[in-house]
Amino acid sequence: MRFSVMWPGVAACGLAVSCSGGPVVEVEMAAQEAPPNLYAGSPYLGELRNEVVYEEIWERPQLSKRDRSLITIGVLQALAREELAIHIPRGLDNGLTAEEISEIILHVTFYAGWPTGVQASLTAAEAFEARGIVLGELPRAPEIEEVAGPGAELSRAYASVPRLGVLRNSVLYGDVWERPLLSKRDRSILTIAVNQALYATNELRTHVGRGLDENGVTPQEVSEVILHVTFYGGWPAAVNAGRLATEAFEVRGVDFASLE
Repeated sequence: MRFSVMWPGVAACGLAVSCSGGPVVEVEMAAQEAPPNLYAGSPYLGELRNEVVYEEIWERPQLSKRDRSLITIGVLQALAREELAIHIPRGLDNGLTAEEISEIILHVTFYAGWPTGVQASLTAAEAFEARGIVLGELPRAPEIEEVAGPGAELSRAYASVPRLGVLRNSVLYGDVWERPLLSKRDRSILTIAVNQALYATNELRTHVGRGLDENGVTPQEVSEVILHVTFYGGWPAAVNAGRLATEAFEVRGVDFASLE
């Protein structure tokens, strides 16, 4: 089933850009009005959207606007939310390229399922067409030997599905994770965000550790991803993610007083 959000001006201009093409001050961008009637059924939610989500959370400096768009697009794809039609244009305005958005969709598909990738691809194509964007060449992963991925030697998850284990190493980690359009750090924060939203506890534990130990994600960035995703994936999933991050930080001797 295909959905399409038909709010006037959203696909063409996004929520964070002046339709006249002129520059927009970031604080003005954050506080810009939502599409008409979006919060008519819950007016206070509309107030919180402006005052908390956009004027506070999106303005926190611990993650760039680009990073926030990257993880928001990923989470909305994973949860099959119509707001993806808003956040793909916003991501373009926040410094993501169309090619990077294409790569986000590919990456998230392996964590949230093929139907989410199909729908996100359709939504992205509409946004790109509205802006006259034609995707450039998408570089492939370099030719490398099969990559085992994190925790392979400890996992018995694939004993009963051996072909899945082969594909995990050859496709997910040997191909998708090695594609150069997104950095390993980008892929880690994206994967943490999606696994938080999906309440995938075991995978989230693995990827918080991998992000910290291998891919250059800082404890503050992990903390900030969890905070940001709370407003798109829900409070219970955030509490679960926070608990897992606390365990990971304790093992690594992170100074909790340094977190903001």
